Amino acid sequence: LLSTDAEIDVDAIRLPDGSRLDDTPLNGVVQKAAAAADAVSRTFVGKTVAEVEQDLILQTLDHCLGNRTHAANILGISIRTLRNKLKEYGEQGVPVPTPGEVRPQFG
Repeated sequence: LLSTDAEIDVDAIRLPDGSRLDDTPLNGVVQKAAAAADAVSRTFVGKTVAEVEQDLILQTLDHCLGNRTHAANILGISIRTLRNKLKEYGEQGVPVPTPGEVRPQFG
């Protein structure tokens, strides 16, 4: 990084060969990645921490095809904590996948 300003912008980022990042063919990829990251971060705006946590837990469980042990490991929580969260979600009427099941995609 080569910046004397308080903020680091794309002009300050250099590749190992010294070329500017925005002069490379990757520029379109970089812009798309930045736009995707911005869009994802905007989905968190207006949500409570509990809602974001619930989304993360259920999406991870979907990714693991309902395998609670694997999901807990990925999330960095105990299987007991995961089971308690899932029980809480179920009591709130949120569909929780059983092992081997993936929730129907909403949207």
